[in-house]
Amino acid sequence: MSNIIKDEIFGEIKNFETEVEWLGRKISVSFDGGIESDWSEEKKVEEIKRVIEQFKIMYLNQEEWDTKMKDLVSDYGKDGVMDWLCVDDEEELEEFIENIHENSEIELSEEEIEELKREIVPERVFRNCIYLQGLWVTADGDFTAFYYDNDIFFLGHAIMLSGNVNGELDCDGEVG
Repeated sequence: MSNIIKDEIFGEIKNFETEVEWLGRKISVSFDGGIESDWSEEKKVEEIKRVIEQFKIMYLNQEEWDTKMKDLVSDYGKDGVMDWLCVDDEEELEEFIENIHENSEIELSEEEIEELKREIVPERVFRNCIYLQGLWVTADGDFTAFYYDNDIFFLGHAIMLSGNVNGELDCDGEVG
């Protein structure tokens, strides 16, 4: 049996995954969390349909969800940023600042540049450099969100946040 599900909002979902538009950016969404390998195809499809309905709660309220998730990721992630960065001298700091200019839509103020020189990442800078890259969603509404930064801070890794569509969010700043 082919793993294709048609949905009125997301269109054709193949192999329990799709890409959707999230605040103007394509993100990947995996709906197969919690699916057991020994389930029948019919049971898998029914479970995935439940997962899709859970995700719609977030999708139809993207700005609200993105703000809540970014708030939490910012609280935990920005403090650990300097541990990831290898900025040992003025030249590397200049390269880092240039990387922010090239890979984000933010213009740094003089004050923010001075903070970066003191190895402090201003919250506005951090928030504007991270974005939701993907979600893994389960039928009970649990999800894991992956925030990425275009290799500005975390060198190809993402900050992971877990939560539930009921509004429960948890982020310990785990980078993976």
